[in-house]
Amino acid sequence: MTLLDEKRLEINVIDTQLVHLFEQRMHAVESIIQYKLEHQLPILDTGREAQNILCTKALLHDSCLSDYFESWYRYTMQVSREYQKEIKEKHNQK
Repeated sequence: MTLLDEKRLEINVIDTQLVHLFEQRMHAVESIIQYKLEHQLPILDTGREAQNILCTKALLHDSCLSDYFESWYRYTMQVSREYQKEIKEKHNQK
């Protein structure tokens, strides 16, 4: 097996972990939107998102990845908001 093959396998393992973490995150998002609906809270909390970005970026060991992480994390939060909007729309149609 070449080094390339080994690294691709390593990425496959990481991607599998990411899939499971994504599902866990989105299930937590479902609970969050239910709470927001019950308490008539908006989907977007810009202060929380900004704080979350700062805190999670601080966990990085490799600061060269900071900008890439922030882009990825912002997209992750965008997907979460879109999912919340979809759930909210379905809730409002009832």
